[in-house]
Amino acid sequence: MDCYRQLAEDNIAATLATEVIRSSTDFDGTARAPMRSAEAKVTLGVVAARHGDLEQAVSRGQDSLTGERKSLPSLTMVSRDLIKVLKERYPADQ
Repeated sequence: MDCYRQLAEDNIAATLATEVIRSSTDFDGTARAPMRSAEAKVTLGVVAARHGDLEQAVSRGQDSLTGERKSLPSLTMVSRDLIKVLKERYPADQ
């Protein structure tokens, strides 16, 4: 997922991110791998931004921060991709 996000292979990255979220979530909605799910949400945000959906990109980015458990160094590193795409494609938006 991360490699395909970096390579801008958006369809593959989104498919893998969706699978990461699905496989990391228990039947009751509990996240079994909250950090990996958060990274997958950032990937979906990057894909949304590249496809012109600013609202979805921001929503996915915010959603990645909602979990109780966070590894800020890891999440910071992954979120740089989202920040970069947002700054490049939406420079006038706050």
